[in-house]
Amino acid sequence: MRNTDKHFYEFGPFRLDAQKHRLLRNGDLVPLSPKALEALTVFVQHPNEMLEREALMQAVWADTFVEDANLTVAVSQLRKALGQSGEAAEYIETVPRVGYCFVAEVREVHEQPTPLVIEKRTLSHTVIEEDLVHDTLQTKEESQSILVRPVGKRLPFTMSRAATATLVGVASLLAVALGAGSYFGNSGPTPSSEAAAISSLRSIAVLPPKSLSGESDESLSLGMADALITRLGSVGKLPVRPTSAVLRYLDSNQDPVNIGRALGVDAVLDGTLQRDAVGMRVTLRLINVANGMQLWSGHFDGVPTDIFKLQDDVSQQVGKALFAGLSPDDRALLTKRLTANAEAYSLYLKGNYFWNKRNDEAVKSLDYFRRAIELDPNFAQAYAALAAVNSTTRIPSPEAEALIEKALKLDNTLADAHATYGFIRMFHNWDWPAAGRELDRAIELDPNSVTAHHWKGVYLSLRGKLDEAKTEMHRALELDPLSLIVMADLGQLHYFAHEYDQAVYYCNRALALDTHFSVAHEYLFDIYRMKGMDQEALNAWIKRRHADHVVQAIERVRRLFARSGLRGIVTDELDSGMKSSGPSPAIGMGRYQVLLGNNEDGIRWLQRAFEEPKTHWNPYLNVDPVYDEVRNDPRFKELLHRMNLP
Repeated sequence: MRNTDKHFYEFGPFRLDAQKHRLLRNGDLVPLSPKALEALTVFVQHPNEMLEREALMQAVWADTFVEDANLTVAVSQLRKALGQSGEAAEYIETVPRVGYCFVAEVREVHEQPTPLVIEKRTLSHTVIEEDLVHDTLQTKEESQSILVRPVGKRLPFTMSRAATATLVGVASLLAVALGAGSYFGNSGPTPSSEAAAISSLRSIAVLPPKSLSGESDESLSLGMADALITRLGSVGKLPVRPTSAVLRYLDSNQDPVNIGRALGVDAVLDGTLQRDAVGMRVTLRLINVANGMQLWSGHFDGVPTDIFKLQDDVSQQVGKALFAGLSPDDRALLTKRLTANAEAYSLYLKGNYFWNKRNDEAVKSLDYFRRAIELDPNFAQAYAALAAVNSTTRIPSPEAEALIEKALKLDNTLADAHATYGFIRMFHNWDWPAAGRELDRAIELDPNSVTAHHWKGVYLSLRGKLDEAKTEMHRALELDPLSLIVMADLGQLHYFAHEYDQAVYYCNRALALDTHFSVAHEYLFDIYRMKGMDQEALNAWIKRRHADHVVQAIERVRRLFARSGLRGIVTDELDSGMKSSGPSPAIGMGRYQVLLGNNEDGIRWLQRAFEEPKTHWNPYLNVDPVYDEVRNDPRFKELLHRMNLP
């Protein structure tokens, strides 16, 4: 039997429980972020020692690159929590240009666990929890032994059936004694204060759990996060950041509180993933972003051969912790599986990874989605995702409509499938009423669908309803604050409205997250050109057209600019297009001609474009400022009429 003594550090009116990551002041909990608590633990373990900043950084943020200012912030938070102000260094003393010293007297206290008192009606720290709370009690239908992982160890061992029976008996007696409110299993009871904090949450983010197995488990980790995001979001009680928003944090060592702030959420569901040949464990914790406090925690055991059952268990318990009064339909949504084929699901996740980049790499997603469909011909989400990629290529694929119809036939409740169908009706068919109905249906099915609000914004902008479009686009950005494509398209929307400063702002926000995001560079060329910022427009042109950094090509463009300005660059692009042996890109040729002021030639090229396969650029004639000089030309109005646009 392992030693169950409790170990505390006391100083002044404070008691630090390093094992449970809690700081108490006269018995009351002091809110602190996880990293501030880790820093405090280092301090109290080395009282009256001068700790260099570099050593503290290594101890608190081991193997993670963070700014030096993070330590300053953590120490500042500690001083505030400890009530230290002014010049007096009651607890933490700064050693200029060197580090810090914890100057308060620290007492180490060892206590025996308090015996269980039935009258207190609590199970918070009994011997059962201390030793066995990490073990899941299984039903007879499950394996004949219980997978048990003792605290602080990773390798599993099995408990005999006799011991299991004894444990179940003890647990049953305790449950009767303590009342129905006690909860045995993956997570403990939620105190009323924490329950109240959970009920007040307005948004959450689910981070891919970090692997503790010494090897990359990206597919498994992403799968767990994606399943939780999809299922919790489908309940519709709380906005959940989409999988695209958390992809950048796969295998990230960033502080979850900082991630939560970047994602603009009230709470973050963070955790770890551990597996070996015998068992698999997911440990999760819900963290309040405002103060770093843990609101809920749970751990879940499974076997590597049945990842879907583990996802079901996790989703059910997290849903129970987050949402009060779940209906039978809600509970069914928490266990709804996208597919029963694990390999198809893994391929689908990889496809989504590239698709959500929305850059030149998005085309890589096509093969993954197709292979997922081959493995599971009834995988509705894979059809919908493949249709979305095919429908957003510059020349839309005719395959897209058949794919989205297949997806909706398999599952008519998929919000993003309806959004994609709306996109197809908009760009492929110029059927604006049908497009509007599909996009509205998508938002009705899932008010928190980023794709639906994003594409509804595009729909409204192309119809000239720019203020309404901004509302939808901002809603999409609110739901996914780190979406590169939504930021860039919001910039383009302000460009349509001739609000060029705002357009620059949103495009540069996207580039601050990914300097190689080509869509933003493409938009910025037009925006800077309209602002008369020719040098900035040149830089955007080079970054979009010459992302491969071929020195000769870049130097040639710079010489053209030095000789003839932006006009020389556009003229050269026009000449290259006219000499091209491939299909004539008439819509682009017409746009360049109008941009150069050659309106007659521009109109003729645009008319020719309507004899070619439809492209995404056709409907933009209605709002692109490039065409302001030809809007009153009857021939231009006829082109808009052919697209059913005003």
